[in-house]
Amino acid sequence: MSLSKKSTSPFLETIKLEDGYFFALSYHQKRIDRTRSRFYRDASFLSLPQALMRLDNIPKKGLYRVRVIYGETISEIEFVPYEMRAVNSLKLVEAATLDYHYKYEKRPVINTLFQQKRPCDDILITRNGFLTDTSIANIALFDGEHWYTPKEPLLEGTKRAALLHHGLLIPREIHRDQVAQFSKIRLFNAMIDFGEIEFSTKNILG
Repeated sequence: MSLSKKSTSPFLETIKLEDGYFFALSYHQKRIDRTRSRFYRDASFLSLPQALMRLDNIPKKGLYRVRVIYGETISEIEFVPYEMRAVNSLKLVEAATLDYHYKYEKRPVINTLFQQKRPCDDILITRNGFLTDTSIANIALFDGEHWYTPKEPLLEGTKRAALLHHGLLIPREIHRDQVAQFSKIRLFNAMIDFGEIEFSTKNILG
């Protein structure tokens, strides 16, 4: 833990740090700005890069998940050694009313839904039958020519935003009944690069 002020700051950014380099800070800054403009309209600008660069114990070697907990101000920054969890199968779980437009530190509903994953490695949450995200990642499905990502994910991830910006994904609605039209699925987030987790859509169970 590098910086800590006990508070009730409810929001979280998860940033990739590898060998002393912070990834995609501009995308994380945009999400922080969007969140704070919604909940803390009168608060002064919060610069994520400046907050990180003021720290004197940034790990210079290895891969870390940087947890930035914030609200009106940053209350905690923590460096956690990262090891990717293997995911090779998904269980479809319906949650029609789930709203996770903002990245909250606490996510009790998603954690409860995750308990339904058996016999799979993770869940793939649907809203009214339409695919959204897994418990930890955005998704994309491959039809043999293009990669498509759900038009309305639970959370607009920073990696997803970058992939859309570079034209590598096409957003569209994907119903659970359409999964068989695709051959492969990829999971990705700030810590998982596009292509690191990929498997057959046959491993998506209803």
